[in-house]
Amino acid sequence: FNVKVLPLVGPSSIFLALMASGLNGQNFAFLGYLPVKDKERSKKLRDLEQFSTKTKQTQIFIETPYRNEQMLEALKKTLRADTKLCLAVDTTGPHEYIKTLTVAEWKNHSHPSIHKKPCVFLFQA
Repeated sequence: FNVKVLPLVGPSSIFLALMASGLNGQNFAFLGYLPVKDKERSKKLRDLEQFSTKTKQTQIFIETPYRNEQMLEALKKTLRADTKLCLAVDTTGPHEYIKTLTVAEWKNHSHPSIHKKPCVFLFQA
């Protein structure tokens, strides 16, 4: 077929999450997926948090939807209490939920289920 494909300007859940998070939008990195194994993931999170502390860079990543809850627990367990963490769930969807709190606040904050939902995780130390 001779079909012309044109890129269109439109929403991206990653950029929408960044815009809504209130975190640094001038210096950020999208990291894709972090390691699955607990030890490797914790080390990566600590390294990213340390880098964010030095540079004020927002760290952005995603997870397989069935591992979202495990990722959130790892973030709450690994990151410092004062690090800002944003969950952007089902962005532009009917059950959109975007919230930025410190890790300490997330430990005492209830949130809707993020299991099997598209979710973008962002943090800035």
